Amino acid sequence: MIRVAFFALMLSCGLGSLTPAALACPTTRPDGDIIVSLRDNAEPFSFFENGDAPAGFAYDLWRRVERSLSVPDEIGRSVAPKVTFVACNTIDGQELGLVTGRIDVVIAPLTITAERMLSYDFSQQYLSSGLALALPPSNAIDFSQAKDIVVETVFHPTVARAVVLFLSFNLLMAFLIRWLLFGGQDGQATRASIWLRSLLESIIRTIGLRGVGDGYSTATAKVLEIFLAVVGTALSATLLGVLTSAFVGSVGGQQKVPALALTRMSIATLDCSTAQALLLTEYRKRLDEAERGSDLAAALSTRIEQLICRPEDPERNDITVDDHPLLDGSVTLVSSWRAAANLLADGEVDGVLGDWIALTYLSRQDTHENQIAVQPNVYRNEPYGWGISRASVSEDLRRQIDRALIQQMRNRNWRERLEDVLGTGSVSPN
Repeated sequence: MIRVAFFALMLSCGLGSLTPAALACPTTRPDGDIIVSLRDNAEPFSFFENGDAPAGFAYDLWRRVERSLSVPDEIGRSVAPKVTFVACNTIDGQELGLVTGRIDVVIAPLTITAERMLSYDFSQQYLSSGLALALPPSNAIDFSQAKDIVVETVFHPTVARAVVLFLSFNLLMAFLIRWLLFGGQDGQATRASIWLRSLLESIIRTIGLRGVGDGYSTATAKVLEIFLAVVGTALSATLLGVLTSAFVGSVGGQQKVPALALTRMSIATLDCSTAQALLLTEYRKRLDEAERGSDLAAALSTRIEQLICRPEDPERNDITVDDHPLLDGSVTLVSSWRAAANLLADGEVDGVLGDWIALTYLSRQDTHENQIAVQPNVYRNEPYGWGISRASVSEDLRRQIDRALIQQMRNRNWRERLEDVLGTGSVSPN
């Protein structure tokens, strides 16, 4: 009775109808003007609360977009659409629904790729993520990462210009002080030697190897040198802050793992995702390097065949690709990023290859805090959009969705909304 009342309340409020998450991808088109699909356990984009109530960032965004949509009724008047939400927990199942027209829009995260656009359309891109690797955390200092942080900070165009101007000003002040106060006390020294001596002493004072008031007796000189020391101290503090941040940021860091090295690790990834496609590409590269006709080449060919996504079987359970003694690594295909993170936290896999935003979000949750560490570098940028069926969605409705999405992204609170859900710094990966 409680559940029946809940659905009645939703319908009376104009929230649209809902297919419970326990149901699989629809085999026939449900009733409704717009059939919207989302995946469970695709946090923070989409999930079901209490088993049947859709939630998540993508769901909230769709609700805002939906207010701007209209469809023609029986006599051609524009009316608000009746939206039906369906659970479809596999990417290949969602894609099959889009191709057949049983699903109109997929709002669970889908990467816009040229291959996918051959079969169905995409909305305006609304977010950028990337494919990243999550590993067990480490307490060691990754000096390579610390070096990268220092280099990226110091050689950033804005920082580099500020440092050069700061150093130049400080050096000029030191030179003028030395020249004006001591230039006439150098006896028979040549002009060149006076310039050289002034320059060397100004460098020594700039980098702090000579103390305040050292060699200066007049009050004016001491005041000027105090000013010089303050400027130098500020510069030293800034550089020390950069170094400290670099080492703190590199605690627990891991060495960057090349993409081809993923084929020699035990990896969990989402079934039929772009992460699985990346693994497939790297295994094919490894096959190209193997001796033709060898046992290793045969093992790699079998692994490649196992990694090919098959949309005709959209409800596969989590599977582990068959291990082979000649292959160092293995692959476990799962139905959600949370399931992959659980495998990593339990030590059953070496790493998780997946969506940077989703893995970063999970790493911040209490259930996985201090259990997984997402690497800062990404293997591939991932533009996100909503999948839109060509078989069942009119061109006018697709344009309406695009316009409404763009309007939401132009909202001055757009970035704040993103970070409220995804976390600070999660708008775009490095």
